[in-house]
Amino acid sequence: MKSKFFRVCICIALCLCLFTGVFAVMGWGSLLRQVGSAVMYPFSWLAGKTADAAAGFAGYFRDIRDLQAENDALRAENQSLRAGLLDAEILENENSWLYRYLSMKQEREDWSLVSCAVTATEWSGGSGGQSYAIQLTLNRGSSSGVAVGMPVVCEAGLVGIVSEVGVGSCRVRTVLNTDFAAGAIDARSGETGLWAGQFASLPSGNAVLTALAAEADAAVGDVILTSGKGGVYPYGIPVGRIASVSANAYSRTTEATVTPFADLTNLRLVAVLTDYVHYTDGSHWQGGSGAGDSP
Repeated sequence: MKSKFFRVCICIALCLCLFTGVFAVMGWGSLLRQVGSAVMYPFSWLAGKTADAAAGFAGYFRDIRDLQAENDALRAENQSLRAGLLDAEILENENSWLYRYLSMKQEREDWSLVSCAVTATEWSGGSGGQSYAIQLTLNRGSSSGVAVGMPVVCEAGLVGIVSEVGVGSCRVRTVLNTDFAAGAIDARSGETGLWAGQFASLPSGNAVLTALAAEADAAVGDVILTSGKGGVYPYGIPVGRIASVSANAYSRTTEATVTPFADLTNLRLVAVLTDYVHYTDGSHWQGGSGAGDSP
């Protein structure tokens, strides 16, 4: 079968050679070339278009790769710029806090403060999807002089009290925690009571001021300070503002709902009050440490 095919191919080749020679002898060589060119034109045209298409596809994919590389470079540059802006914002916030921290130390010359960063937060469920910090972890501990029972403050006011201490960290129970309590006084009227975290008011980010006398002079908008009674907190730390006042029919006392001054939704930097001059009303002074028993 193969030999037959080979013989056929030989015959065709000989015929082509013969016809070519005859046309050349007869002077029809140019005509033969024209016919051959006409026959080969479609094939050469198709080959040229195929080559152009291949070159076009190659260029297209090359452009895609170039665009991808440029896009990756722009994305990396954008991320770098974002990181730079974030670092600048963090530095600005820290500088702002440092300024307020130093101002607080200047205003409270009887206070010894240790600045701390909040490294972890335990949140409560709040109304409208808002949560409030009830427990904080700070990056300072006993190696920095921090002890259980020391007050924790920010530039706005009281944050809470140190409840646990490690060598390099501590935990803080905030003023909204249901286990928190502190002696408090109405800055306007002088009425005294007990600031306490309460489960019922926690979802709205509030605490309560209890143990007020039945006829206590407490009004919405009054500023509440620490009273200094109990030996844990110095007198006069701003704690919050009265949001509402109501009578307790069972205990025959007045209760007030109070909103903390400290922003317990976004605390990053605070200070532990490690030592202070303890006084209850500004009329007498007594040196002492900020550490003490829970109120």
